[in-house]
Formats: sequence, C-alpha cells, structure tokens
Amino acid sequence: MKYCIICSVFAVVIALSSTQNICNQGEFKLIPKDDCTGFYLCNWGHTVEMPDCPAGSVFSVSGHSCVPIGSPYDDCKKSKQKMNQSTKQPDTIQELCRAGADIIPHPTECQLYYNCSMWYNEVPRFFEQHLQECPYPLLFSTTTHRCEHFLRVQCGARTVRKSACDYRQNQCGTSHCIPCSLSFPSCEGLPDGLNAHQQKLWTPFFAVCYKERLIHQGRCPSDSKGRPLIFSPEMRQCVPLERVPRQYGGLMPDCVGRVDGLYPDDNDTCHRYFMCRKGKFVFSDQCVVGEVFEPHNGVCIPSEDLCGPCGSKVDC
Repeated sequence: MKYCIICSVFAVVIALSSTQNICNQGEFKLIPKDDCTGFYLCNWGHTVEMPDCPAGSVFSVSGHSCVPIGSPYDDCKKSKQKMNQSTKQPDTIQELCRAGADIIPHPTECQLYYNCSMWYNEVPRFFEQHLQECPYPLLFSTTTHRCEHFLRVQCGARTVRKSACDYRQNQCGTSHCIPCSLSFPSCEGLPDGLNAHQQKLWTPFFAVCYKERLIHQGRCPSDSKGRPLIFSPEMRQCVPLERVPRQYGGLMPDCVGRVDGLYPDDNDTCHRYFMCRKGKFVFSDQCVVGEVFEPHNGVCIPSEDLCGPCGSKVDC
C-alpha cells in the first residue's frame, strides 16, 4: 500500500478555528488527532488541519506519515497514551496537595474542606486525611477560602447541612456515646425564635432557631416559689406547672366534659380556681390573702364566711 507523504498534501490544508489553540508560537510540528485518523500541522503558531489518512491507515508519530493499521509504525495510540499520562491533572487530594494546593473545598458538602497543611497522625472517625470541617453552623466559602456565616456562602451544588448532628464532628463515634440529638436539637422545618427541644418535650429546655439552624439553647427560669417553669411546645414559651397538662407531669386542670365557667382548683388548693371554655382550660388564678374560692357563686370570699374544709365559719 502506498504511503501518504506529508509534502503531497500541503496544498489541501484547511484552517482551523482560532479557539483550537493547540500550537505554541514559534513551533513547527505535527500533532496527531485524538482518533489517530490524521494530524494537525503547527506552522509557527497557526493550527492547520490536514486531510485524513486513507482508509485502513493511521498517522504514525515516529514516521510523520500515514501508515497501515497494525504495521510496525502504527504507534499513534501508544504515543497519545504516554502524552496523556505526562499531562494528566491531579485527581486525588494527595496529588493536589503534592502539586502545591493549600485549601481545597470539598466537592459535595459545603461545611467541609481540605487543608493540605493539616496532617493527622490518627485520622478522626468520619474524616479522612487533610479533611477539616467548619464549626457549626458555619459553611466553607470558595471565595474567601474560610469558614463564614452561612448567609454569606454560596454553596452551589454542594450539600448544605442545617442540623448540627449532620456535621461530622458532632456525630456519635462510639456505641455508648450520648446521642447527638440530645445535645443538639434540630431546627430543620421549625420557625425562627423559641422552639421546643424535640428530644426533651415538656421540660425546662428549649432551642432558639434561625433559618432552620440552632443558634442557642436555653432553660426556663424558676417561678417565685422556686418551681421550674416548663417550656410549652404548644405556646412556645415558658409556663408554670398549672399550664402543663397532667399527662406531662403538670397541674393543668382537665376541662373535658365541663361546662363553661369557673371551678375550684383540682388539687384542693382552696384559694385557687380556673376557668373552662368549650371543654378547654383557659386560665387559673388565685384569691387575695385571707380569701378562698366559693364554687357555687364563682367568687372569692373571706374564709370565715365559708363552710366546709376551705372555710372557717363555725355556725354552718
């Protein structure tokens, strides 16, 4: 089969688009195409595409001509492989660090990044070598290459973790550790402001949320008698025991089945009373010192004017 000599095809050159910048200024060389069916001519900075080799032949890098496929001079693909290996870009964190990188964003999680100057003698659980994590709820910025407030970071395709327990540093590393959700309640799906601690409902503990992030944990104070106030998930505020349903350890009266009106305290506290409306508890209150609640008329009266266990009247 005839060999295709380079000089015989110079007259049929086709100029390539300027965007195909594969030639360097001041160079004259031949570059094989990716599929080896032909070659490009680099003519001192100008790239020219030469006609493809005849059917059944490919470009030979060593021979600078088209040669039969499978012949001893069919070396294009082997040369391309060597060229690709020599120009291969680093694709692992270790390779990137060895290539001189410093801080590298994690490709899929917005709170993670790689610090090439950080070396673990013993890699922490859920981590890998060089991997670091922003403190909750900060996120890693690809602009500043620092951990920033989550409102100032554009995560793009990286996953945004809103719950503290989704940050690796807070995850339970042993079989006997305290569950993360007890230490860091989730705010995902909750409104801004005070919310119940989802793992400690009807207790003094509550969470403060902002943009579905936990920004503070609080505890209700005690009342004037030293009794702890309880955080109500229904009212989203600290309430006395009288506002806590009995099934949760509180003293809230049960108004189910009762007609609207005022009732004496269910705990036999003579000076206290409560109101029911439409089968629900409305409020509780107490009489002034020296008075007790008289249930028949629904008013507070002096204890000496009332008969029975709550009064001191003698001529009943």
